[in-house]
Amino acid sequence: MTRATSLRAYAALLAAMLIWGLSFLAIKDAIEVVPIFSLLFMRFLLATVLLGVMAWSRRAVHLPKRDLLRLAGLSMLSPVGYFLFETYGVANTQPSHVAVIIATIPIAVYLISFARRQERPTWTKTAGILVAYAGIVLMIGFGQRETGASLFGDLLIVGAVACAAARTTLIKDALTRVTPLQLTFYQFLFSLVVFAPLAAIDGVSWIGRLTTLSILEVLFLGVFCSAGAFLAMHYALSHLSATQVAVSANLIPAITLFAELMLLGTPLTLVKLGGTGLVIVGVVLTQLVSGPRSPRRSAIQERGA
Repeated sequence: MTRATSLRAYAALLAAMLIWGLSFLAIKDAIEVVPIFSLLFMRFLLATVLLGVMAWSRRAVHLPKRDLLRLAGLSMLSPVGYFLFETYGVANTQPSHVAVIIATIPIAVYLISFARRQERPTWTKTAGILVAYAGIVLMIGFGQRETGASLFGDLLIVGAVACAAARTTLIKDALTRVTPLQLTFYQFLFSLVVFAPLAAIDGVSWIGRLTTLSILEVLFLGVFCSAGAFLAMHYALSHLSATQVAVSANLIPAITLFAELMLLGTPLTLVKLGGTGLVIVGVVLTQLVSGPRSPRRSAIQERGA
């Protein structure tokens, strides 16, 4: 790999981390104007159109019926389950809490893989799990006094982690039959079957309350967070190891914490700082020993908010 290619891969990786780190703030602000179901529908409609055009141009739209049924089932875990839990969680707690809890997806994947005998236990990974979840307990247990934080919202994000981890452990076989582009396109497409009727419940009265900022936030979530960040991650994964990508994803909680501090003026408490630090250290420890490539790669793709 040339130096120029390496630089482009790391630039794409950093761009994806930055976009996903900011996504939780965009969701938090957008739902003040746009109802949650309508926001999810518009977000994935935009992503579906963009990825559909790409898939069509590459003649990658056609898939056997068996693969379509498998992808339809996986889409109920994510995007549907994952983003319902995540978006409602963001509405009920602080963005930094969301980012820190979401960062434990690779650990949840490891635990499920271990239960299914797909992973071997190691002292390093066990220590990482204990450290990371100590950070989660710290934030959930002692961070409820922070303005905007709530136990209910934090637990909803735990639900998102469970959906993402379950999907990741089930997706290995699918990725041997379809490309990441096909996978993402069809899962977004199938999610519209759920989000479209839910969005209809919201009605259209909220459209009159749209501001330039809220429109830009919806575009950011649909174009950049759902489609663009995935493509950037896919490019990075084609040139870098899964381990390099996995470790870099731990930047997301730090980016969200910094953005929350600078853009929203949210106070930086010792509990939040300590919990974030413990989770980042714990997730890094679980990534130090190489494991199966496919689950880890899927876990990173799943991180996109």
